[in-house]
Amino acid sequence: MAKFQPSDLARIREQAEQLNRRSPHALPKVTPKNVETLVHELRVHQIELELQCQELQRAHVETEESRDRYRELYESIPMGYATIGSDGTIYDMNPSGEELLGIRRNHKPISNFFSFFFSTADSDAFLLFLRNILKERVPDTLDVKMKKTDGSGFIAALQAAPPKTGAGKGERLRVAFRDVTSRKKIEESLRQQQTELEANRIELQELMAKLFTAQEEERRRIACDLHDDHCQRITALILEASAMEKLIRTVMPSLVPRISGFKIKLSEILDDFRHMTHELHPRHLDTVSLACSMRTYIKEFSEYTGLAIEFQEHGMRTHLPMPITICLYRLLQESLGNIRKHANANHVGVRLSDANNQIELQVSDDGSGFDFADKKHGLGLTSMQERVRPLRGQVTFESTPGRGTVVAVRIPVPSEA
Repeated sequence: MAKFQPSDLARIREQAEQLNRRSPHALPKVTPKNVETLVHELRVHQIELELQCQELQRAHVETEESRDRYRELYESIPMGYATIGSDGTIYDMNPSGEELLGIRRNHKPISNFFSFFFSTADSDAFLLFLRNILKERVPDTLDVKMKKTDGSGFIAALQAAPPKTGAGKGERLRVAFRDVTSRKKIEESLRQQQTELEANRIELQELMAKLFTAQEEERRRIACDLHDDHCQRITALILEASAMEKLIRTVMPSLVPRISGFKIKLSEILDDFRHMTHELHPRHLDTVSLACSMRTYIKEFSEYTGLAIEFQEHGMRTHLPMPITICLYRLLQESLGNIRKHANANHVGVRLSDANNQIELQVSDDGSGFDFADKKHGLGLTSMQERVRPLRGQVTFESTPGRGTVVAVRIPVPSEA
């Protein structure tokens, strides 16, 4: 703080004399014996006043430093900052705000924040925004389109708060704003990409559903061809071999064992073809429940491979939508096939349950297991996941090397099913 000049001291002295003359109180009479005491008191008061003056000077210096720091921050902050009234009057604006709005130093004063930097519609929205802040007395944010002095526009992110102290409390607002046009463009681009990705995902799911449907139709056709053509032809050969066996039993008995062996081989080929047609398309899926179809398949698979399989059924309904039936049946085939090829298991458990409008198929084994984090487990597991995706289902795998594997399939069932 600067020291007082002599002219300032003289002026203060004159004001003090005037105030003293106007005082209605008469000075008390002082006797000579009290003069020394009075002088002492005056000196003490003088020292107190000097100390108070020093404290005031120190406080004034700190206030000036604080104000300078605030002013430096206010002028250097890289975003617009303004103090405006509830009617849009601009009381103050920092250089960043002036630069953002295109206000030049020699530009004529702009009195109203609403009418100059907003269109009519945006101005009304901003006015309502400010009134809500003044009413609720809490800060708020708003993204709104603003315009510069040259008429060009930009998207601004506004943050407004009512001052808690000082001039304008209850009538003015501190408004910070920054240009977020680039960010908004990026966000819009991301939203469009997400929309496109979602559309592509839905299209991919529809294509996968059509692919599996076409696959099932092709399996059905091949199974019918094998059953109606090849199996019937092999059956005819077996019957012909039986007839030949009867004819040569008395004429050439030595050929009977060879004919019998030929019949056995033909019967084995016929069994393989029948098993293949059943794998391609089990006809009983169209006539019996899923649980019965699975029980029949598990029995045949166990007899064919020698693998011990335990089947459990809990609360299954007799009718399910055919896409769900085929999906679960194929997943059972895939799971048992993987166990046969890779697991080296001694026991397999299959559990089929129906609860809370959800069908769950669980296939567990005590085999070698695998590390699911290993990317070399093939496309089988991925195809299982893709098969249930169109039905809004999910497949989970739990496996530990040496401790077996659990495959759990869950598919929701529509309430009208």
